[in-house]
Amino acid sequence: MSIKRARVMVVGSYAVGMTMGCERFPREGETVMGHGFQLLHGGKGSNQAISVARLGGFATFGVALGRDHLGDSALQMLKAEGIHTRFVKRVDGVPTGVGFIMVAGTGANEIVIDPGANAHLLPEDVDGMREAIQAHDLLMVQLEVNTKAVIRAVEIAAETGTKVILNPAPFQKLPDETVRKTTYLTPNETEAAAMLGLPGSDNLDGRTLARGLFDRYGVSALVTLGEKGVYVRTGSIDELVPGCTARVVDTTGAGDSFSGALAVALGEGKTLLEAARFANRAASMSVEVQGVVPSLPYRAAVDARSEESST
Repeated sequence: MSIKRARVMVVGSYAVGMTMGCERFPREGETVMGHGFQLLHGGKGSNQAISVARLGGFATFGVALGRDHLGDSALQMLKAEGIHTRFVKRVDGVPTGVGFIMVAGTGANEIVIDPGANAHLLPEDVDGMREAIQAHDLLMVQLEVNTKAVIRAVEIAAETGTKVILNPAPFQKLPDETVRKTTYLTPNETEAAAMLGLPGSDNLDGRTLARGLFDRYGVSALVTLGEKGVYVRTGSIDELVPGCTARVVDTTGAGDSFSGALAVALGEGKTLLEAARFANRAASMSVEVQGVVPSLPYRAAVDARSEESST
């Protein structure tokens, strides 16, 4: 039986990841020795579009890049990954986005970003994507770009009947009415707490957070919990989908791998719980590889991991 190919429109960010390993993160005012510095393709939108394409989906990417050598490299990479680039905007006089990523010996990461051209993705740019958004199974957005563009993309999806995955990272405040127009929320625990106005609350579990999001916004909430899995709350589902065993090397790309895999599975017609399990497998594989783009798995590998876990 052939599988329907998922069509996913991603409106989001691209940034060059300047990555360095360190034994531990520095304290305020402290300098620590690092190692393995690299310049790598990144940005949550780009990562998620790559994840979709590698997992067998048809990915279209709306993004703003600087008209510089980093932007040229990004465009070349996106095309090589098989991503549709009609809606790549080039911005004069503004650098392509960059992010600095520190990865500790434990695999944990800390990230600082300069959005650069990402801040120049405008609502009128998104208006030009209307037909494409309507033609795709899902729209996937994050918050590393101009939030006015995100709001407009969600509005268009609501008007055209396209389902929306909102990955609210890095957290920025969106109007409640915008969030209510989405279909699926995929925050981690920190982002979920921030959406509920509870930043810094360490005593809230995934179940409480997912229920709080569903009660507030009335959309399906999937709170990712790292190795524990993802807590799913909808009008008919209230359960933890356990994570998969993994040998953790670098957690940097796990959330993007999860989101891309979730979109592909939903676009193929899988149920939400089936899609969450598929996304957990993809995310667990991503943490076993250093770096973000190199860690995003291909479909054959995820399917093979699924067969191994069922035997």
